[in-house]
Parts: sequence; C-alpha cells; structure tokens
Amino acid sequence: MAWWRDAESAAAAPASDTIDRLQREMGTTGSADELERREEFVEGLARLLELSSNGGLPRVETQHRVIGHDTCHFVAPASVAGQSEAAGKLFLTSQRIVFASQGVRAWPWHRVREVARLGRDLVLSVAGVEDPVQIQCNSYGDAMVAAHLARDLAGRKP
Repeated sequence: MAWWRDAESAAAAPASDTIDRLQREMGTTGSADELERREEFVEGLARLLELSSNGGLPRVETQHRVIGHDTCHFVAPASVAGQSEAAGKLFLTSQRIVFASQGVRAWPWHRVREVARLGRDLVLSVAGVEDPVQIQCNSYGDAMVAAHLARDLAGRKP
C-alpha cells in the first residue's frame, strides 16, 4: 500500500508537512481497524518529530530499582517476543537497555551493534547474543521513539 510505504519512509525523517499529508490521506481506504492503525502510526510520527526537534535526550524521572544510578531516557510497557507471559517495562538509560518483568534482562550500549524497528517491535543485534533481541512495544509511537533513542545511545562512546 502506498500509504504505509510513505508512512514508513516518513519514520526515517519525520516532517510536519508529510505527517499532515498522511493524516489527510489516512481515511481514504480500509477498515476501521486499518484506520485505527494509521491513526496510531501518525501519532507516533508526531511524537518522533517532537523528539527530533527538541534535540538532546529526554530525562524521565523514575524510582524503579532496575535503573540504579543511570539516567533514564525512556520507559514504556513492552514484552519480549516469544514470551507472552513476560509483559513488563522497557527502559532506555544512559548505560543500557533494560527489560524488567518477572526478571531483569539488560544489555549495555557498547554491546548493541544494530537497532531496527519492525512495526511495533524494537529489534536489537547484541554482541555475544546469538539471536536478535526483539522487544514488542504496545504502540508504533513507543517503538519509533525507542528505536530513535536506542540508535543515539548505542552510538555514544562511554
């Protein structure tokens, strides 16, 4: 579909005129479910544009014990692919990516080799981990923002 192709392209470099055009065109075809998915995606693009425009990393205040002394830049509900019973929270901190659920899994930024977003999923290639780490976010916006921040944080030198 042309709308989804254009929307995915916009996620790489969101611009207000493109977001406005996608918003105008989103209701032209499809079911109510499709319209809801498109609305969610456009909201995510708007969040990503705002984040990109603000410059720098956001600071999220949290008292969660898994953060320790790290600075938290992002938190959202999520789950790990293939582990439906493991709903939890995704944290992006100054030092690592953390998934807290029944247990805690963490990967320091210096081991993250690649960050990708596939739909609502954040996919990480991590040194020393055979398979990609796939974290399912609850919305396109959470996945877009998490991918943007993760690329930034993984690219910084300690």
